[in-house]
Amino acid sequence: MSGRATRCALWLACVVVVSTHANDSTPVADARKSVDQWLSLIDEGHFSHSLDKASPMLRDAISDENWNRAIRMSRSPLGDIRARKLMGAKFVENLPGAPEGEYVVFGFTSVFDTKDGMIETVTAKKDDDGIWRVAGYYIR
Repeated sequence: MSGRATRCALWLACVVVVSTHANDSTPVADARKSVDQWLSLIDEGHFSHSLDKASPMLRDAISDENWNRAIRMSRSPLGDIRARKLMGAKFVENLPGAPEGEYVVFGFTSVFDTKDGMIETVTAKKDDDGIWRVAGYYIR
């Protein structure tokens, strides 16, 4: 495992320890539903639709063309998703470089056709309309 992957795994392990109680909280549960639906779009290759369903924060940060290119480059070589397990979730109101708000950061360990042990980090944001939407996605 690379140094960066090790640091990410350690961070996510800390999130699990610190936020074990958070997994039952209403914000985490509500955000998780939204994240699961959104990840299904990515898993099925509906990249443009995933951006349409994302938080305005994400939609305003990247064009559809760049989003499709980035997701294809990161996900296509991996093949289909075989398994995804929640490592932890943490409710926060402040994230570096993001406006104050309500966020839940999820960490998943994922298995794909060609690679296992991938770490997916998905950040959900409660938007002004009260709906949780994905505001960030990172896979390594």
